[in-house]
Amino acid sequence: MGTVRVMPGLVIPNLTTSPRPLTADEAAMCDRVAGRLHADLSRLVSQLPLPAQSGSGMARHLDVVRNTTQRVVHALRDPAPSLQTLVKLPGVKGLEQLLEAMGRAGLDTGDIELAQVGVRQFDQLIETLAGSHAKLAGRIASAGGGEVVTSLATTEARQLLFESAVGVTGRRAEVSISLYAFRRSTTNPDQIQRAIASGVLQTTVMPGGMPVVIRVGDTLEWDDPEKRSVRLLDDSTPHGRTPEALLRAFTTHPLPTVSSQGTADNMVQVIDPAGLDGPQTLDVITAARSDHPYLDPRTQRLNLDEVWSLVNCPSRRLLFDVYLHRDIERLVRPRVEALMWYPNLSSPGGQKWLTRFPAQPRLELLGEGIGNARAASHARHPELTRTLFDRVGWNPSEFVGFRCEVEYPIWRAGYCMTFDPVSGEAGNRLE
Repeated sequence: MGTVRVMPGLVIPNLTTSPRPLTADEAAMCDRVAGRLHADLSRLVSQLPLPAQSGSGMARHLDVVRNTTQRVVHALRDPAPSLQTLVKLPGVKGLEQLLEAMGRAGLDTGDIELAQVGVRQFDQLIETLAGSHAKLAGRIASAGGGEVVTSLATTEARQLLFESAVGVTGRRAEVSISLYAFRRSTTNPDQIQRAIASGVLQTTVMPGGMPVVIRVGDTLEWDDPEKRSVRLLDDSTPHGRTPEALLRAFTTHPLPTVSSQGTADNMVQVIDPAGLDGPQTLDVITAARSDHPYLDPRTQRLNLDEVWSLVNCPSRRLLFDVYLHRDIERLVRPRVEALMWYPNLSSPGGQKWLTRFPAQPRLELLGEGIGNARAASHARHPELTRTLFDRVGWNPSEFVGFRCEVEYPIWRAGYCMTFDPVSGEAGNRLE
């Protein structure tokens, strides 16, 4: 019988070592790929007949292994794609087989080619970070579900952008405010009503600098464009000089000149200081209201999907509140993200992964009523919130509030509060 000898100095590897967690920048790479795959696959699945958009129905329709289609459908249920979306998706081979089957089924060739690029990026990501899909899932899971903060778009980096943007635009503000409220009309249930107060606090305008511009229009698709309208709180139509647009109690005196211009879908209010023989600092808050179809005329779904606050003035802080009537709030799940708007001031729609910034803001639940409207950046914010509700005659106790507050918001970013239907269906955009 042989003798087993233990070699001195022999090191037996620890086979139970936990996978190495992703770094912040690796996690950001995964988020980007997840966003692209989610958008590309969603677009393709939407082209299938409705019975084929479920896991089992898709497997029968495309003659693909059901495990593959079920994992795709499960991943596409994520309203906001993330690291976990990559875990839920099938591997690269399964995705490639699915796209080949979609091609044989006659789905759009261009959309399939775009998705193939996304799958190749997924393959490269797996090879770079882990070597296999299972190992990548292990690295994602090893983070323990904790929040991973990317080194991109840090507060320090955003502050540098703020300071540079001030030098470019000749404008700055301590606080940019967007305050929205939405409810279903009590006199016409086919309409949803919007009230908005927006503006800037301690905004400094320098001689030769860009003017103060506040956007109040909406970007909703209408079945009848002639029905579009934005009104001031006294129900007058804004056009030309409109001092009635100002909430005077929250605006610096002497009052600046306000001119409203543009169409209802792209209306802006331009603020001209009373005098400008040097840098001038002022507070200015305007308010407006509008009515929209309760259901999207194209899809017959709830006509409230996205609400935006565009940072067109370099600001130290963004204060972005949205109040939903409780009858609407129970139908949706909110989230928030920061996106770069397209040059023509349109939003990216279903292609958000193209313009989503690496670092994302937080969404805070304010709860029922306006008792939690206070904000460290604006001592009079509860008063402003109460004033808006009083002016439109709505009972604030019937509303639920949400807040996005950001230090040094990204200049020219659109902070988008999205309200996903509880059913998982997609709606349209209301701004």
